Amino acid sequence: MLTTVSGVWLLRDKPQAASSGPVELVPPPPSTAPSSVDRCAVEWFNAPDLTKVPRSACHGPRDTGGGRAKGFSRDERGAVFAAINLSMRLSAAAGPAVYGPTFAEQTVGDGRSAIAELAGESTTARPAEVRPTQWWSRVSAGDPAGDLVEIELLAATAQATASGQFAQLTVVLRWNGGDWKVQLPRRRAHAASNTNGFTSLGAIPGAVS
Repeated sequence: MLTTVSGVWLLRDKPQAASSGPVELVPPPPSTAPSSVDRCAVEWFNAPDLTKVPRSACHGPRDTGGGRAKGFSRDERGAVFAAINLSMRLSAAAGPAVYGPTFAEQTVGDGRSAIAELAGESTTARPAEVRPTQWWSRVSAGDPAGDLVEIELLAATAQATASGQFAQLTVVLRWNGGDWKVQLPRRRAHAASNTNGFTSLGAIPGAVS
């Protein structure tokens, strides 16, 4: 008879067997528990401005009600996801119904001045030209398991790709009240020439560069 213990095949003698006969192979029942790999797989969903942003059951955001993004894990992947998700919700394109409470509840610093600066943001580019089609990230300072971390992001956009560059944004995050919050003032995005030293989050399904 064949039994299993923790997924390992074990051969045991048949009780009262007079002769050695064929061994019946009975496979173990399939596992129905979700694997940690699947739980932590990156999914992509739309931010309020229709930018595709990442999330996972392991790293958040766990609450996306009202166009917001809350509940990130206190590790590198959680910090990266927070940097991307919150940055997209702190832009004028997100609309005041989203960026207003995001500044009020998910930033540390002078939120009023930051909101006033949004009025000066303008671009002649179409939304599709500046919408990221792929993200890269790295930790440039601090500790994502601690209280303060600096995340550098690179994004491929149609506008940046046309000039052979990437858009780079540095986001400083503080662990406050059980979640990541953006430290103000925010730094402005600038151009980068390559992705050396950065880790890709993978291609965004359906994104066209």
